[in-house]
Amino acid sequence: MPENGYIHWYQHPTLANELGNSAFVPDNGQAREMSLPTALSPQRIIVGCAISAWVVLAVAAPWHAAGDGRHTAVSVTLAVWGWAVWTAIAIALLVPSPLSVTAIRSVTPLAVICSLVAVSPVAIFASVFMLLVSLSPLFVDIMVQGGAYGDETRFALRTPMPYLAPAFIAWTALAGSSVGGSLLVAAQMFWVGIPLVVLGVVMARFVPRRLHRLSRRWLVIVPAGIVVHDHLVLAETLMAPKANVVSSRVVDGPIDSADLTGGILGTRLAVELKEADKIILSAITAKTLKTTEALHVKTFAIAPRRARAALAAIIR
Repeated sequence: MPENGYIHWYQHPTLANELGNSAFVPDNGQAREMSLPTALSPQRIIVGCAISAWVVLAVAAPWHAAGDGRHTAVSVTLAVWGWAVWTAIAIALLVPSPLSVTAIRSVTPLAVICSLVAVSPVAIFASVFMLLVSLSPLFVDIMVQGGAYGDETRFALRTPMPYLAPAFIAWTALAGSSVGGSLLVAAQMFWVGIPLVVLGVVMARFVPRRLHRLSRRWLVIVPAGIVVHDHLVLAETLMAPKANVVSSRVVDGPIDSADLTGGILGTRLAVELKEADKIILSAITAKTLKTTEALHVKTFAIAPRRARAALAAIIR
């Protein structure tokens, strides 16, 4: 690694390939490839653990225990909701895609709540474990990679801080009105349940799409260079040809560059270009940075969830 921390295109450091099944380990100054068993790759392990936890949750079926002793209509409604969302997430795990990220993030908190209400230790463990896995950067990258086209590697970007609170509020309102409203209707509390169900139907028309926008943000590594697909921060996709990229490095905080992280704190990936390139910021980003929407930059910073793995993919 150069003393200034930069890694250039023509250099080949011995960084582990976190997206494949092999690693390069230094051996007396030379790199040698060490293959890992496919069955033990981190990707297979984390997805296998997630599927196992979700199967355990189905066996525990906390939605049945939560409905014990309640009105029949309430028990049936809980069972319908429980098996419907369980099936949806099972499909999302078996067919990875960016949509899987949105679905899993939206449903697993409900599974945790249901397990707590049912006071089922097995279900609580399985649902909490699944929630933690869904927040894992590697797991998120595996899901978004499922929608990749051709020879490209995707790295999900961290969610900008200004969007976290609105996203949580929107999710809470949608889940509370749809699930809570239907349960209140089943309990014959129509004067509260029906308005909530109507509100849930209205919110279901736009809230899921807004939440899904947070999952459709990634850095793409292709043989021709790098692409930043982030419609929250950028009005247009940023494409940097490999020939125009001078160096890339991981930094621990803000630097003197165009900040395309959306206000992320901590580790980010800084990319330096040979010639200035034009980028078009979204209106909210330009307002936050107090600048114009169109900029010509030679250095910009982005925040992949796995910044070092992204760096390794760039210089590979």
